[in-house]
Amino acid sequence: MQIIPGVGLGSIKFGFTEEGIINEIGKPDRIEDQQYIEGSEEWNRDLWYFQRNLTFTLDSEDDFRLGIISITGSGYPLFGKELFGSPLRLIKSTLTKHTNEIPKYENFTHAESELHECLAHEGTGLRFWFESGLLSEIQCGYLFEEDNETVIWPKKS
Repeated sequence: MQIIPGVGLGSIKFGFTEEGIINEIGKPDRIEDQQYIEGSEEWNRDLWYFQRNLTFTLDSEDDFRLGIISITGSGYPLFGKELFGSPLRLIKSTLTKHTNEIPKYENFTHAESELHECLAHEGTGLRFWFESGLLSEIQCGYLFEEDNETVIWPKKS
C-alpha cells in the first residue's frame, strides 16, 4: 500500500470510520481506547495491526474518524520509494526534492536514551521518527485549510 500524503494509505482514507477500516483490511489484532488527559472528554481509539506494522487512530474530536496512521515497518512506499531504515539526511533530501518544502527538525533525545529525532513536514501532514539516526516510524495525518483549524477530509471514491 502506498502512502498518499494528506489522503491516507492505499485505499484507506482519512475520515474512515472503524467499520470502514475493518472492511478494507480485516479485524485488528488489538483495539485500545485512551484519554489524552485523565478526566478530559478527549478520547482516541487505536486499531493495532501488528503483523502489518500499522496503527490507525480515531479521535473523539473528529467523531471517531481516522485521523492518524502510524507505520512502523517496511512495505509502505512514499513517492515510490521504500524508506524504512534510511538515514535522516536521505529522508530530508527526498522530502525537499518531492515537495520543495524543507521539513522541520526536532530532537527528542533524553539524557540517557538513544538518539530520538523527528522531521515534521507540514505540507504533507507527515512526521518521520528516527531512532539512532535511522527511520523507525512514519505518522501520517490529514491536512488543514489555511486557517489551520478546518480539516481537509479526502473525497470519498
